[in-house]
Amino acid sequence: MKYGQVATEKLYFSSSEAAEQIGVPVDILHSWEKKHPELNPKKNANGKRIYKQSDIETAKEIKGKVAGEEGPVVERPSKQTKTVKKASKDSHTLLKIRNKLQNVLENIKNKK
Repeated sequence: MKYGQVATEKLYFSSSEAAEQIGVPVDILHSWEKKHPELNPKKNANGKRIYKQSDIETAKEIKGKVAGEEGPVVERPSKQTKTVKKASKDSHTLLKIRNKLQNVLENIKNKK
């Protein structure tokens, strides 16, 4: 902080910021609003949810309850994880094709 600046705390957080602090995906956070009336963030002029620190604390309590009732809240795999899995599957398929083609080539060579 530079000289003369005043430290300020952020009063409102976006859905993604709140979800990150809580440790859950945004869609889980939004689904909790429907199931738990105590979690009721306000909306800004654009209709976007804005969470106060108290809303985030409430969501953390809900996370604790949900974890106790349903087991731990697990984050979904990221898009990058899905892409890596798909690439791995594609690579495996290509290796199978290559092996089959090598067998065909060997059969052709053996017939000559």
